[in-house]
Amino acid sequence: MRMLSYTAVTANGRITPVGFDAFYHMRRILYTTSNFPEYIRFDSYLNYPLGFEIGWPPLYDLLGASLALFLGAGNPDTHTVEFAGALLPVLLGTLTVIPVYVAALALFNRKVGVFSAAIFAVTPVHVYISQFGMVDHHVVEVLLSTAAFAFFILALKSSRDAGLSFAALKNLPSDRKMALPVVFSVCSGACFALLVYTWIGAPMLIGFIALYFFLQSVLDLKAGRKSDYLVICSASNLLTVLLLSAPLCIGVARPGLELSAMFLSWFQVCYVLALLAGVLLLGAFSSYIASRNLAWWYYPTLTLLAFGTGLFILKGLSAESYGFVVEGLKYFSGKGGILSSISEAGPLFFTTDGKFTLATVIGNFGLGFLAALAAVFLLGLEWRGEKFLPERVFFLLWTGFAAYLAISQRRFSYLFSVNVAILTAYLLMVLFGSLDVENEIKKLFRTGKKTGNLPEPNPDIGKKLKAKGRAKSKAKETAKAETKQKAKAARKSKSRIAASKPDYFKLVSALVLVGIVFVPSIGIVAGFSKQAVLIDEEWQDSLNWLETSTPATSYYTEPSKTPEYGVLSWWDYGNWIVYLGKRPAVSNNFQTGVEDSALFFTSGSEEQANSVLDRRSVRYVITDSKMIEGKFRYIAELAGKNIEAYYEIQTVKSGTGYQKVATIKEEFTTTELYKLHQLDGASLGNLRLVHESSRGTAAGNKAGDGNTVKIFEYVPGAKLSGSSAPNQTVKAELELSSNTGRSFVYSNTAAADENGYFEITVPYSTENAGNGNEAGEGKEVAGKGGVSAATTSGYTLTAGENSTRTGIQVRESDVLNGNRIEIEFS
Repeated sequence: MRMLSYTAVTANGRITPVGFDAFYHMRRILYTTSNFPEYIRFDSYLNYPLGFEIGWPPLYDLLGASLALFLGAGNPDTHTVEFAGALLPVLLGTLTVIPVYVAALALFNRKVGVFSAAIFAVTPVHVYISQFGMVDHHVVEVLLSTAAFAFFILALKSSRDAGLSFAALKNLPSDRKMALPVVFSVCSGACFALLVYTWIGAPMLIGFIALYFFLQSVLDLKAGRKSDYLVICSASNLLTVLLLSAPLCIGVARPGLELSAMFLSWFQVCYVLALLAGVLLLGAFSSYIASRNLAWWYYPTLTLLAFGTGLFILKGLSAESYGFVVEGLKYFSGKGGILSSISEAGPLFFTTDGKFTLATVIGNFGLGFLAALAAVFLLGLEWRGEKFLPERVFFLLWTGFAAYLAISQRRFSYLFSVNVAILTAYLLMVLFGSLDVENEIKKLFRTGKKTGNLPEPNPDIGKKLKAKGRAKSKAKETAKAETKQKAKAARKSKSRIAASKPDYFKLVSALVLVGIVFVPSIGIVAGFSKQAVLIDEEWQDSLNWLETSTPATSYYTEPSKTPEYGVLSWWDYGNWIVYLGKRPAVSNNFQTGVEDSALFFTSGSEEQANSVLDRRSVRYVITDSKMIEGKFRYIAELAGKNIEAYYEIQTVKSGTGYQKVATIKEEFTTTELYKLHQLDGASLGNLRLVHESSRGTAAGNKAGDGNTVKIFEYVPGAKLSGSSAPNQTVKAELELSSNTGRSFVYSNTAAADENGYFEITVPYSTENAGNGNEAGEGKEVAGKGGVSAATTSGYTLTAGENSTRTGIQVRESDVLNGNRIEIEFS
């Protein structure tokens, strides 16, 4: 299932990663393979020219590099490294089946465990994050978190069987049964520690242990049970996390006692230490409440009151720390800040424009989500009262926690996929039980056998026949009795055969149920695997041109120093630019530089836009159709502007109901993005089109079919200056031809001052070598495509209605050096 994307990923003869973040993970894996075990911690190719410190923990990239070194016998080439990076998620995703089975086995039985593993293996959202080419750490998140939760479930279950308590701890070294829950807890903690070294969101899942501890201790106190087992399991778990993760976090932490959740720092150490202290304090408080025979509700009430008071005091003492807590809660609820522009951070049941939908749910889980809802209801009925054991409480709380994350942000659906698989398997087994499928299958395999086809011997009638056989006078009676007995035995045999025949309706119903669970998921996986690669041909073509036809930048393989120039585009495309184009990006998928990118594209002032390019040392700007058609809403939001300033949005009635229709306002046509992508840079003096993808739009630059990618070069521009009538508008025009053969006209205007002086900056030369095709600084290279003058007539300047100058020639050196060319109107 996870290798179905192989054809799409390798379609162009090389490994093309799936998604966006996968490209940067591949960059880190390549670097780590060459510098093992070092990894990129700071990258000068991001947030250009400032650079960016990478917050991703390194375990995933270290695993990828290790696999590459293994496959390449210690000296892998680039293709081997890329293949290893693409294969790693498949291996890790397949391994995740094991902890899923273990967790289901511990909670239910072997049958539920087997079906849970099978259903999980084809759950679309998990197949997506673990398919060939999806070089991302999400697959490790699921593997390690599921393993950690499975081990903790085993710890809770074995602690009950062993009667774990504080008093029994003295027998711990010699009593293997008593040691088992502690061992499971330690193993769970070890998985959490590895998770810390994989994902910056690990504290959220570790904190779930403390959340469960609080809820279970409340239930134990209410039921009059001791919570010794709970304190021991939870404390040993968190202590293991602390001991194993602290050296890793402190070892890579920046100088000083920095508390940052976005990097491995002292934050993770202090956080786990606080959770451990909280568990011990709450355990002691619970024991105190029980020993004093106080009402059980004192415990949760006073605990929550103390927590609220602590937050209030924190807000008064340190507004910054309080804000840090609030922002953390917002982050995991998908609200606020940059998350509003991330489509995968949107709610599960709503589209980006706020419409309710089930498409994402079905696309992620097939019909599993609906099955899970039914299963939770049945579990609530089955596990009532004494059957509501600690490990079952843990599973239901885990399910609710994962469901909340997935519903708040659809990108966390992969964490919920484990629970959906287990719950679906449970429901399937309940339905199988109602159909008595197991016995029907046994009957199916017994049918046709000869057992039961012969009449069974009757020992009683045999004795009678033997006694009567001595008397000849009773021979007829004996024969008659034997005949009756044979007939009776034959009737019993026929009845037994009929009873052993399987009920084919039940068997077919069971097959239908299996089909309902598996077939939709398999179909969904087969569908997205064929189009696994998100980067389209237009972007690949454009970035290949960027790499081969623009001046190379330095320090790509050792990104510790600042390169020569940067490339500005929207942040969605930053990782593509860095990995495929091998050029520094102002903004990328870490949301670096997004404010400047948004400001540039929404700017209505050429001077303001150029100031962004100057501040960021930008040489190339890349746009595409999607930025115009769909992404502009988010670009405007991050620029602090309302989309309604650019579009007039009306709700109109259609045949299928009401829908919103957006009409462009004049304000949108004045933005830098519109002038570049729709007008090819018309009215801009310092940006020139140097390359467009093969789906270049037609004359007039109306949106064509598919996506169009355009690359513009930022140049000083040649300055056409001279004299005309005072306050007269002067216009410069040049006919051009793009690398796709599309013809268009560049124009720019300027108003003469009261003395008649004018100056127009133009970015294109009239030399046919092609604009922007230099292989090195100042070198013109013909025959590489690019944009060139369509004729040899040069620029045409028009002043007013009657004054015209034609044949104005502008050399490439004039454009690159900002030379002035004097023009006089006769």
